[in-house]
Amino acid sequence: MFKFIKIYTCAIFILASTWSISQSQCPDPSQILKADYKDGWGENSQSKTGALRPGDSYEINFIAHGGMKYRITIMSGVSDFTDENVEFQLVGSEVNKVKENGRSIYKRQEVVFFDSEKLSEDEKMSFSTDKTRKLKLKMKLNGVEESKLVQCVVVFVEHKKEIETGF
Repeated sequence: MFKFIKIYTCAIFILASTWSISQSQCPDPSQILKADYKDGWGENSQSKTGALRPGDSYEINFIAHGGMKYRITIMSGVSDFTDENVEFQLVGSEVNKVKENGRSIYKRQEVVFFDSEKLSEDEKMSFSTDKTRKLKLKMKLNGVEESKLVQCVVVFVEHKKEIETGF
């Protein structure tokens, strides 16, 4: 019985150590970037980090709630983080009327709402929506594709309540 408890304890220790090492490879998004609380922004729980190699691409599902404004910053690095080698798009879908075989049908089509290549240098990506939508963040880490260097990619999402105007 004592031998069983010793083996069981050892196995739990190894699993816990492995889990903590795998979780500690990329820092938490809030360790890299801080929300602009003075301007009303707060960190969103959809912020994430993950490891990618140059040439890799990744998609994250994202829920944007109606009446909220969002700001998304994506950076990569090992110890110093920058936004220079990450490209990303914010993609959603719309239902459009199209002609197919002489008939009008409604078809769901993917729409790119934002592309980081069209972003000016000091500009941050922000948007709001009037209704809740399921969106995707598609990102790609640029660099030499044969590189074995794994970098952490940080997706930092901030949100704040949209200011209603009008009477």
